[in-house]
Amino acid sequence: MNILCVKWGDKYSAEYVNKLYSMLLKNCCGKSINFYCYTDNPKDIKKEINIVKIETDLTHWWLKLDLLKLFDTGENILFDLDLVILNPLERLFSIKTRTLSVLYSQWKEGYVSPRATERFPTLYNSSIMKWEGTQGHEVYNYFQKNKEVILFKYQGIDRYLFNEPVQVDLLPTSIAYSYWQGVRFKKDTTPEKLRNDYEVCILNHGSKQQEIDSWVKDYWIE
Repeated sequence: MNILCVKWGDKYSAEYVNKLYSMLLKNCCGKSINFYCYTDNPKDIKKEINIVKIETDLTHWWLKLDLLKLFDTGENILFDLDLVILNPLERLFSIKTRTLSVLYSQWKEGYVSPRATERFPTLYNSSIMKWEGTQGHEVYNYFQKNKEVILFKYQGIDRYLFNEPVQVDLLPTSIAYSYWQGVRFKKDTTPEKLRNDYEVCILNHGSKQQEIDSWVKDYWIE
C-alpha cells in the first residue's frame, strides 16, 4: 500500500511529514506501507521517507492531482498534513474503492444541500483520498484538458471534484471528523474535542498541530 502526502512551500515544516509517518507506522494494522512525500524541499525529512520531487507548474492543493497519475498501481491513500491519526486505520484500509474516493463534509453548514449563496459550493473534503490503480486517471485527465478554466473557477480541488462531471465516490463518514467543526451539522458541532471512536481528526479551517496545547500532543509524536 502506498501512503502519500504533499509538502509544498513553507506552510508546513518537515516535522509535519515526519510525525505523519510515525503515526502511520503506529496505526498501519500490520500492513506493509510505502510512504512518499511529494515535495519541493526535502530538507529535514526522515531518510526512511521516499521523496518524490515536484516537477510541475501546479502549486498548493492542486499538487494532489499529480499523485493520481504518478501513483496508478496498487492501493493508494493520500493524507493532508494537518490531521491527527487517533486509532488503527482498519476501516480506511479495508475499503475497496470503485473510483477515487474522498471524505464527505457532513460537519459543514448546508451539508445536505449547499447554500445557494455560496459560489461553487462543495461537500467534499480531500484531506483523505483513496484510490486503486488507475481509478484517479479520469479526474486527472479531465483536469488537464480543462486546466485553465478549472484553475480560474475554483479555489481548491474539493470544489473542482464536486462541481465538475468527474466520477468521485465517498469514504464512510465514520472514519474522520473535523476538530474545529465537529461531526455533523446541527447534530454534533462541538469543536476542539477528542472523539476517540474515529480513526482520524482533521484540523481544517483552524489552528494546526503545533499551535494546539491539548490531547493532540499525545498523538502527534515521532
